[in-house]
Amino acid sequence: MKFTKPRLNDTFTITSAPEWPSIKLETDQTGSHTWNWTIEWGKFKKSGKETTSGNTWDAKDVITNFGGKLTVHAEANKSSASTSVKIVSTNPTDVAVKQYLASKANSVGFDKIIQHESKFKHFNAKKEPIKTFDNGYGMCQLTTPTPTFEQIWNWKKNVDGGLALFDEKRLSAIAYLGQSQRSYTSEQLKYEAVCRWNGGKYHEWDAQKLKWVRKANILCDTETGNIGWDLDDPENAGKTEANLHKQDKASYSKAPDSNADWEYSGICYADNILK
Repeated sequence: MKFTKPRLNDTFTITSAPEWPSIKLETDQTGSHTWNWTIEWGKFKKSGKETTSGNTWDAKDVITNFGGKLTVHAEANKSSASTSVKIVSTNPTDVAVKQYLASKANSVGFDKIIQHESKFKHFNAKKEPIKTFDNGYGMCQLTTPTPTFEQIWNWKKNVDGGLALFDEKRLSAIAYLGQSQRSYTSEQLKYEAVCRWNGGKYHEWDAQKLKWVRKANILCDTETGNIGWDLDDPENAGKTEANLHKQDKASYSKAPDSNADWEYSGICYADNILK
């Protein structure tokens, strides 16, 4: 028994829509067949079994939302054979991602986050999902909670996962800005939510002006994306951005330790990507 279709190690490509391809498998045997299949990529894996009355089967339905290596073991007439193929994908356009975001509620500002984090790219040069050094996957760099297999290969599901996390930040921003029945603008909400995506609070309440203002003690290094200094720290007080950048830039290659005078700042992150 052997497979007549497809050829071993053939490559099938998911479109940018995304739409999954038909993968029509066929053997040289007759009669009913059992198809045991496994699709895997990295540590992600899904398996199943299908039966047909004949010697052909299209794997499209079972592989939709997944990618990587598909292995199929077919059994018929007390004989068997195995084959495997590769499934890769295509990046959507920036316009397509923005249109998808526009169809989702409460997504204001999230396009700026995706632009900053991945430039709207979900797949690398090998046409496989982007994976960062800290196990962030896809254009939203989903890290915690660990994304599902589907969220890794279907860029729309990746965006949905990112939006769910962003909505948590947005709701916490609303609770913070709306405390004590204080008023805030849509622009302030956007900055507060984006800041919280990276970490920390963007605004503080000005009791004299009776309004929310950007926290004044954070000075940002405009040559970076999210690095800043707390001017309340005596080591930083009275120094300019240029002074502090010259002082600390050599240590930016690794995370700040307890003695560092600089920090990763959600305030600087929001200022940078929303400017």
